[in-house]
Amino acid sequence: MQCNEIDERIFTAFVLVIKESSSYSKITLTSVANKLGMSRQALYETHYRSIDELVIALHYFIDQNPQMKLKKFLSQQAAYQHTDLIHFFAEEILPDLYSKRQYLQILYKGIACPPWTRFIMKSYIDILEPYFKGSEAKTGLSVEFMMQLAITQTLTIIANWMNQPKPENPATFSKKFIFLMTHSINDLISINPD
Repeated sequence: MQCNEIDERIFTAFVLVIKESSSYSKITLTSVANKLGMSRQALYETHYRSIDELVIALHYFIDQNPQMKLKKFLSQQAAYQHTDLIHFFAEEILPDLYSKRQYLQILYKGIACPPWTRFIMKSYIDILEPYFKGSEAKTGLSVEFMMQLAITQTLTIIANWMNQPKPENPATFSKKFIFLMTHSINDLISINPD
């Protein structure tokens, strides 16, 4: 699903309506259409038939560049000789996510988080499977378990980053992301401030 400028305007209006609303259940296509200065019928007939449909399109919009870049990286790893998946994600994907932070912030604040998490899990399981093949013997864990763990950990780090009052820029945060992805919870707990 490719999104265009009109879709982006609709998503921005949706974010504004969410920020002004006391409850997600009170958000309607009419309120989004009003924010855009168009009729509900025009929005319904030419773009989205429901808020759920709009949220699904928003998922694709946020994920279209990161997924394309990740697929390219995984299919052409030889071209990225000295870059592992975590460093690639930090350097190439985090800036894309940061540019969509106004949308991610609403997804990660519980407004649409469970569907977003399911969407990402479904989208990336097949893409990442070859990357985890062969690790079962080293870890004793299934490939599916490891992929779900990696995706969940990544989403959790991004959610915490996005939920900061002012998320730091990706150039600074990328170092923290790499640190968090390459250290265990035990390492984090055991850090001695001295």
